Order: sequence, then structure tokens, then C-alpha cells
Amino acid sequence: MKLQLDLLCFCLLCFTGKTLCDEKGPAAIKVLVSEGSDVTLPCSLSTKENIEQKLFVWMKDDGMMGVFMYDEGLHYNNGGSGQDEQFKGRVFHFQDELKHGNASIIIRNTKMADSGDYTCFFPLLQTPQIFHIDLVVVSSPKPSVTVLNVKLDWMQLQCVVRGASPKSKVEWKDSDGNILPAEETQVTDRGGSYDIILQTSVTKTDRYHCVVTQEEINHQIHTEIPVYIIDETWSNGNVACLVAGVILVLLWGCYSLFLCHHRCRERQQQKFEHLMNSNVQHIAGCGTRTQTEPEGLQSCSGSEGSETAEREEEQQPLNTGAHDSQATAPPDSML
Repeated sequence: MKLQLDLLCFCLLCFTGKTLCDEKGPAAIKVLVSEGSDVTLPCSLSTKENIEQKLFVWMKDDGMMGVFMYDEGLHYNNGGSGQDEQFKGRVFHFQDELKHGNASIIIRNTKMADSGDYTCFFPLLQTPQIFHIDLVVVSSPKPSVTVLNVKLDWMQLQCVVRGASPKSKVEWKDSDGNILPAEETQVTDRGGSYDIILQTSVTKTDRYHCVVTQEEINHQIHTEIPVYIIDETWSNGNVACLVAGVILVLLWGCYSLFLCHHRCRERQQQKFEHLMNSNVQHIAGCGTRTQTEPEGLQSCSGSEGSETAEREEEQQPLNTGAHDSQATAPPDSML
């Protein structure tokens, strides 16, 4: 048993004298899968005969890549060699189904690079059989929409689709489903996936849609963006009035702030002048009382005035007593 068949499945001669590489066989079965998901590629003998001790080979792109090989129990996942690096650890068969003639395989975590033509081949049967499967790994990213430029009476919109596969058709539509005129579509091919950019200009208020259609897989997705356009009436008269009104409001606010500040300063000045006048009057009143009202000196002169008054009060009783003694004492002649 040799697993390195040197791709026997595509090198043996059929009874017609043609190589199996040239023989297309039945029409290909198309299989669709979303990127990142698992997919099963079908391959079953119509006779349902047991193939546990048979040989079958899975190839991709006309035998250029080894996907999976099974030969009497030995296969790529238990020691067989020749599998392409792209599929290592990702491709498995259904062991329990072999006895029913089922040679289908499952590919885990599909990638965009997995898309292509696959061949399931039984080279050693009495009548060799070949099956073709067309695998399409689908990437249907939702488009992103942005506003590029804004004017009073128009707006420029942009729709971007990244990594679409298969190639998509992108259109701008209004809320009624009418297709809008747009600039030339920008398409970048990234090896089976496509980046697409489409721009348009609108002049009416509406809800616009960027619609992405993948006709090959009958799939459609869209993103909506609301747009409000200031019409020409607003742009000529009403906008000018609105701007003038805003300016007047700002000017009135500034004037009110200035007036409030001015009044506050006047009030502070008046309080200061009133305080100064009160102090001057108080000082002048104290000086007047010093000249005309000696008893008032105590309140304006402090402790010094108080001591002077006390000394005067102490002397006054003494003088009064002396006068009284002289008045009451008898003259010497009387004695």
C-alpha cells in the first residue's frame, strides 16, 4: 500500500484512453459556507458498497493540492503524508459512514482560500468514479456608511465594503428603492475577497441605503443613514435671519453683563464713600466735645482723660472741706 500515489487518481487511464485529469465527469455540486464555519463536502457511491478497505482521494484545483486521502484505514490524520499545509489538522472523514459508501469530508473553520473546485475520486474501483464539488466560502460584511462633505443644500455620502466574497454589487438607494446616481465604483481585489467603495451626492432630506448584493449566492445586505438637507429657502433668507438673531442675543448678553458689572462697581464705591464719611464725622465730633464738653473727653481720649477727671474729683471734696472749716471757726477776737 502506497500513499504517495503520485496522485494516482489523476494519472490513471480510463478505458477511453483519457486521463482522469481531463475527464470532468458529473456536473459539479455547488456548496456555500460562511467564512469561519465548518462545511461538509459530499461524496458517496451510488452502490452504497463498503469502502473501508478501498482507496479514495480528495484533491483541489485540478489535483494541484492534496486535501485528504484514505487507503484501507490509513489516512492523512494517522500518519499519511502528502497533505497540503493549508488543510493540515482541518479535514476529517466520517469513519462510521464508510461502510455505507460515504467518502464525504468535513473542513473545519473555513477560510477564503478554501474556495475552489474539489474532486473526490475512487481510482481503483472496477469502474473508477469521480465527483466534483464547487466550494464557495462566503464573506458578506455589512457596509459602513459615512458623510464626507456637508453643505447647506447637499451632502456627499460614502459606502465602504471590506472583504466581500464573492464579488458584490454596491448601490445607493433612497427610501423608495430608487437607485441614485453615483461616482465610479472603486474595487480592490485581495485574492478572492474584494474591497469596494462607492460615493454619491444627495440634495433631499431622506433615509438613504447602501445596498450590497452578491448575486452568485443570492444574498443581500444594507446599511441605512438618515440625511437632513437645509433647502434653498433656508439658505437665503431664513438662515440670515437666524444668524442675525443669534448675534443680537449674544450682544444683549454681553451688554447685560457689562451693565451688571458697572452697577456692582457703583454700589461698592458708594459703600466705600459712606464708610469714609462716617469715620470723618466721628473724628470731628470727638474734637468738638474736647473743647466744649470736658466730660465728653473720657469717651474720645481714652484712659488719659479718665485719670484727669478722677484727679479733679478727688481734689474737689478737699477744697470744699477747707472752706467749710473756715466758715464755721470763730475768730480769734471772739476767743
